[in-house]
Amino acid sequence: MRGMRQIRRKTSYDKAREILDKAEYGVLSTTCDDGMPYGVPLSFVLSGNALYFHCATEGQKLDNILHDRRVCFTAVAHAETLPEKFSVAYESAMAFGEARIVYGEAERQAALRLLCGKYTPLLTEETVAAYQDRLAKNTTIIRLDVEYISGKSSLQAP
Repeated sequence: MRGMRQIRRKTSYDKAREILDKAEYGVLSTTCDDGMPYGVPLSFVLSGNALYFHCATEGQKLDNILHDRRVCFTAVAHAETLPEKFSVAYESAMAFGEARIVYGEAERQAALRLLCGKYTPLLTEETVAAYQDRLAKNTTIIRLDVEYISGKSSLQAP
């Protein structure tokens, strides 16, 4: 893989992680078995050196991961069009690695709690637990084991 062309826009590793952590959603890119690229927007959470997301128990995303675990995940934490400058102020990050289905129940439950904590922080633990119990059997948890993170930003450092 070639390096970033506009190196002056490259962020530090820590900043790239921060961008991933605060982004509301991202796009998972996989490859279909016929070689066709496939990108799907989804909710996610960063935990340690892994990204977690959930999905149904079957579908194109799962088929693709089972075909080829190598994936790319892209998230944009900030994007503001600057028409007068013919530009965009942005912060984005990409994570590369291998995606795997999480089978262990403890890790599945922990990932669901992390996702709920990110997207529904005001709900009580009881409400979250009831939701998890109701949907867990029809939910697949995927862990992207991050091998490389790259960030890019046009925002000025404070």
